[in-house]
Amino acid sequence: MSRIAFAWELGSSYGHVSLLLPFARKLRQRGHDVILALRELQNVSNLSGDELPVMQAPLWIYPPNGLSEPPLNYSEILMRYGYLDAAGLAGLVSAWRSLFALHGSDVIVADHSPTALLAARSMGLQATTLGSGFYFPPRQTPMQNMRPWLNVSRERLEHSDATVLHTINSVLAAYKAKPLGAVNDLFETAENFLCTFAELDHYPQREPGKYWGACYNLEMGQEVAWPDGAGKRIFAYLDPQGRDFSKVLEAITSLCHRAIVCAPGIPDNLRRQHENSRMTISAGPFRLKSLMTDCDLAIGNAGHAMTAGMLMAGVPLLLLPTHLERFLLATRIAALGTGIAVNPEVSSPDFTAIIHNLLNAPAYRENARLFAEKYADFNQDEQQESIVARIEEIAAGKQVKV
Repeated sequence: MSRIAFAWELGSSYGHVSLLLPFARKLRQRGHDVILALRELQNVSNLSGDELPVMQAPLWIYPPNGLSEPPLNYSEILMRYGYLDAAGLAGLVSAWRSLFALHGSDVIVADHSPTALLAARSMGLQATTLGSGFYFPPRQTPMQNMRPWLNVSRERLEHSDATVLHTINSVLAAYKAKPLGAVNDLFETAENFLCTFAELDHYPQREPGKYWGACYNLEMGQEVAWPDGAGKRIFAYLDPQGRDFSKVLEAITSLCHRAIVCAPGIPDNLRRQHENSRMTISAGPFRLKSLMTDCDLAIGNAGHAMTAGMLMAGVPLLLLPTHLERFLLATRIAALGTGIAVNPEVSSPDFTAIIHNLLNAPAYRENARLFAEKYADFNQDEQQESIVARIEEIAAGKQVKV
């Protein structure tokens, strides 16, 4: 029996919990002692019946003073979460170390958890990364520009890397741990579980590596039937606080299509404003497996799990990315010809025309079908079993030299 800690430090949404949960369940069923250290706890009710221990992940809660521009590489993301403050970062690392020590963790499975990885390194613990790939960028120095449409100098990227590296090594030195030679050494772990497909990798320039296939949970949520009547069937998973939420729903209604909408946290008044006999809206998730076969179009904010799941069913996509990670994925979908990405900087998209185009131009559906056909042999159960077996193998190795 091994002790395995799953960590989620940065990011938001259902996707992180639904990513970690199947692996945590399987390892628990195999007799391992498993804990979940999660950034957000409001969706823990979705774990009912699992009896998996859940803890609050240590988090950086202070505003990034003096950082007004968007981050240009991964180091600049880290700057916003304590990596400009050696004393503050040391406090976070200490909290992660205490969590792992109390649990007696043998191996850490990190989903977008750089400080958990840093703490594991300072303790000599085995660690892995698990996620879509945005969370462990290519092993390049300097860390690459994540906004390729901007002309960013190499000197800017090198300076950002050097600043963050100095902070990291200051913390490691306090524990007499080996310093990093580069920021990307943070992702030098026992295994990087790159859970996506090559076409959906946020970083198409990535060095050759193993793609384990995407993770998407089709079973979580309530059963629901498509509304009665004529018209195409559209599934939407959208942030109700998003700029274009109401505009998208109004466009679907004006086109007389049917829709099932998942809108986490939607206020009742907004739900009542848009819900009608052709449109079902809920704040909770729906069970996608029963919807995907008959779905004509999926609309989302470019979360990796839903995007990959719909593509695997051959469903074309309309994506409204809400931040950089999702924008990069949305551009990959547009490049594949399997959907349309709406640039958040475009002020007034014509959603009626865009949705009509996606439903009536056969190329989008055909390209999505070809993607699904290419990966028709992919089996999530087999993927999960392979990853769990590899985690067990790593856990058996336990301590590494620091």
